[in-house]
Amino acid sequence: MINPVKVIVVGMGARAMIYAGEALSHPELFTIAGIVDINQERVHTAQQLFHVPDSHCFRTVEELTAVPQFADAVINCTMDRLHVATTIPLLKKGYDVLLEKPFAVNQQEADALLRCADETKRTVMICHVLRYAPFYREIRKILGSGEIGRIINIQMNEQVSYFHESVSYVRGKYASPELCGSGMLLSKCSHDLDIMAWLMKENLPKTVASVGSVFQFIPEMAPENAGTHCLNNCPAERNCAYSAKRLYIENPQRWANNIWHDSGVSQPTAEEKKRLLSEADNPYSRCVYRCGLKIVDHQSILIAFSDGATGTFSMNGGAAASGRNIHITGTKGEIIGNFESQQFSVRLIKPEHPGGQISRIVDVSADQLGNPHGNGDQAVVQDFFSLLRDEAASFCCTTLADSMVGHRLVFLAEESREKGGESVRY
Repeated sequence: MINPVKVIVVGMGARAMIYAGEALSHPELFTIAGIVDINQERVHTAQQLFHVPDSHCFRTVEELTAVPQFADAVINCTMDRLHVATTIPLLKKGYDVLLEKPFAVNQQEADALLRCADETKRTVMICHVLRYAPFYREIRKILGSGEIGRIINIQMNEQVSYFHESVSYVRGKYASPELCGSGMLLSKCSHDLDIMAWLMKENLPKTVASVGSVFQFIPEMAPENAGTHCLNNCPAERNCAYSAKRLYIENPQRWANNIWHDSGVSQPTAEEKKRLLSEADNPYSRCVYRCGLKIVDHQSILIAFSDGATGTFSMNGGAAASGRNIHITGTKGEIIGNFESQQFSVRLIKPEHPGGQISRIVDVSADQLGNPHGNGDQAVVQDFFSLLRDEAASFCCTTLADSMVGHRLVFLAEESREKGGESVRY
């Protein structure tokens, strides 16, 4: 029998609970030995769930690192801007770390973390869970087989639904670089640019150019006579697609839970929801057009790779529905797919066939099961422990150095955007 890995969870939010929950399903892999969070209600909830003693519960990483090491690894799910500041002392203390993405909010932080990992000889793995989704995993296998030849161009886009956009990126905590530490491209799309870099494999980027702006969520786009607060002073509320009352109370979707979580009530009644959104200082009921949005709501990137191939990525916030699309053109064929449909088509150049091509559908629904991350949340945790045990990790495994490529693409894209779209060298 192999002893389960002892793990401390730092930042016990929604993402951390998903990863930590795997300890209940796979106690042979790991156990939760400690908890770090400034929110004592979260600590208490996790403490009861995972049977963690009081002596192993802490408010800060400083408190944790002040005591002798009592576990093997840490799952770090703090806010983006805290990732490097909290991970470096953990590495120096002797812990290996599974770190939520994005692992850094700028190039200087990224370089500092990489240096520390090298100096301490500790393992840092990044939670790029979409690599593990059957959809992208199968595409990577086909590219590796050479079936569609050498990649000429890879096009990707992410449609961020108007619901998710309003909750997280206009009214929520990711709307402000001062709070989350980064813009929307890094906080929302580091998954996507990591996927592009991973699919291109050793073919590194050469130049990056990007443009984007706040197009929709500005005062000029507000409905006529719109107020500043949906539930208190807005005569246009009933006809507004972004009405907080309509989106979060009358027609809630899965992102609505984030609102109640951030408001400090886990399971509010209908009356409590109305009361919370009626409070003047509740950010989730502000008019989306009058939030003073400081991050872009749409952005496009053009990448030139070292062998002459090109890649494009577009993020569009406020779409009717969420969606990730991909179209890869190779010298022998192409791959076209939509992540949410759980399938993609492979088209091959065949002059001898009617229409000059043959095609097939690759359906991954049996494995993906409609999961938002294609079951990647669970797979990344299991791969982390394989890595710690010196077992063969999967080809999806994202080490810190490996993840640097996609992050650097984001940093350079932001630099280019700020320069008005000027191309910058990788």
